[in-house]
Amino acid sequence: MKNKWISNRLEDITYKVLDFRGKTPLKLGMDWGGGEIRALSANNVEMGKVNFEKECYFGSDKLYKKWMNKGDCEEGDVLLTMEAPLGNVAQVPDNKKYILSQRTILLKFKKDEIDKKFIFHLFSGECFQKHLQQNSTGSTVLGIQQKKLAKIKLSYPKDLGLQHKIAKILNTVDAVIEKTEAAIAKYRAIKQGMMQNLFTRGINLQTGQLRPAYKDAPHLYKETELGWIPKQWNLGKLSDSAAGKHYSFTGGPFGSDLQTKDYTLAGVQIIQLQNIGDGEFINKSIVFTSQQKANDLRSCNIYPGDIIIAKMAEPVARACIIPDFTNRFLMASDGIRLSIDEKKFNNLFVKESINNNYFRSQAIAKSTGTTRERIGLTELRNIKFKYPQLEEQNLIAEKIQSMDKIILKEQANLAKHQSLKKGLMQDLLTGKVEVEV
Repeated sequence: MKNKWISNRLEDITYKVLDFRGKTPLKLGMDWGGGEIRALSANNVEMGKVNFEKECYFGSDKLYKKWMNKGDCEEGDVLLTMEAPLGNVAQVPDNKKYILSQRTILLKFKKDEIDKKFIFHLFSGECFQKHLQQNSTGSTVLGIQQKKLAKIKLSYPKDLGLQHKIAKILNTVDAVIEKTEAAIAKYRAIKQGMMQNLFTRGINLQTGQLRPAYKDAPHLYKETELGWIPKQWNLGKLSDSAAGKHYSFTGGPFGSDLQTKDYTLAGVQIIQLQNIGDGEFINKSIVFTSQQKANDLRSCNIYPGDIIIAKMAEPVARACIIPDFTNRFLMASDGIRLSIDEKKFNNLFVKESINNNYFRSQAIAKSTGTTRERIGLTELRNIKFKYPQLEEQNLIAEKIQSMDKIILKEQANLAKHQSLKKGLMQDLLTGKVEVEV
């Protein structure tokens, strides 16, 4: 297989590189001009695509002609970010006019030697990305000089048909990934709308359906500090949901009580700030402490089914439920344990309430800190909290769980195809696995 592959420096397979880094309207004696031509910067070039939802400048046709004086962007041309971040790769999506702006260059490849879609995948691959890192400079922000980029050697099939076939295989997987990502985004949007209705209208226990909205049936609602809520609902504080037992609503240890010297290779897992996701437990960056240390800090132990709340942003007061793959955990200093009264509350309902906008806006208002918001235990306990009786909480939780299951299924499908693509890239972009043309 490898005898069908050749190696060349990047400068030998490109016929033009557009690099306008450092150029600004001011340096051209102009301003943006209020036109409709997008200026693409590293802010818009993400790994795999150009994100037009990210903020960008728009220039006039007059500015475009003066700025893009070495050539135009064409559909399929490769965009590469040179710093902050280094190595994001995308293709120009169409033949519209674009101004090539900060920290991004564009490469045009010799058509008789390189398939545009193939080189896009090759740039995205592990081997090329490693070359970028090895040739980069900078301590905090990595970047690469164009002269060093030009000397990077690439291995690729000599046969254009083979390049096209490899690109087609990877594009097919990309299409499935893109479709799955769109499905996840759609279901999340549906869930967001559903949550808004569930936490403002609740569920009629007789029908199992949402109550009519306030504007359609104002007699079903009462006015409170949090606005109009169903008459059957209560308004209290988050502390109302806590169980009566000791340490049911408590914070993590003082920093001096749990230090890095207390970390061990195994034992009781410590839940750090980065493990507390916005609604989900993130089981990464795993650290442990000894059983004895966890026993010494028993008041800071937290158990499956409990809710853990983050004292610090981002965002502040985000919450998730403790998973059940072990029998106990130990909170770090920036965690708060909430063990609910299961006779009156559903833990999923409470967790979703904490992550709801009505609750979070209160948490932000009660937070301190200029660079990073932080909330204390006392302030968190006293945040206003609205809730129905347990039966209605359970119905609300069931609806949330049904949507979460759909999203989790799609996320698992996404992870499967991302793993498939990673394996294919390692095999196909190195010549390890032969592809018949």
